[in-house]
Amino acid sequence: MEFTAGSQPKSILVLATAVGLAAVCSSSAFAQSWSIKSGRNVGTYTGTDSRKLPDGSSYVTGGSKQLVETEDPTYPITGQSMDCRWMCRIPPDGKGAYITMCAGVDNDGDLFSFKALAFGAGKYEVGPGTGKSANATGGGTFEIVQTDDAAIAYVRWKGTLDLK
Repeated sequence: MEFTAGSQPKSILVLATAVGLAAVCSSSAFAQSWSIKSGRNVGTYTGTDSRKLPDGSSYVTGGSKQLVETEDPTYPITGQSMDCRWMCRIPPDGKGAYITMCAGVDNDGDLFSFKALAFGAGKYEVGPGTGKSANATGGGTFEIVQTDDAAIAYVRWKGTLDLK
């Protein structure tokens, strides 16, 4: 390739500008954030199972299928269903340790998930996931709301979601 006087710096400048713009656009094009103030999940419980452990404690697990509702129709999980499971070990003194996991698939086919070291009420974290949710961060608080129908799962929550 031959360069005439003054053409090489222009070519390098054009290339550097294009690379720089591509880097800026690709890193920020998918970055989005949401702050949900009034989230609710409504669904049905799928049953529980428990067993006694040799030390006298109990292992209890259960689940639910829930529909995610929020005040923001652009929130990627609004209107999606998810499956939740909780597992707990309750020692004889009744002060148990809990793990709750919820996951589903959004409109684009990407997996999303939420996890908490609590049951009933507490704090949750976002992730892991796939696709746009692979590097998602965020979290918030949740609480189970009692209903007149014991088969209905109703969770009220608020929190943030950041997709990078």
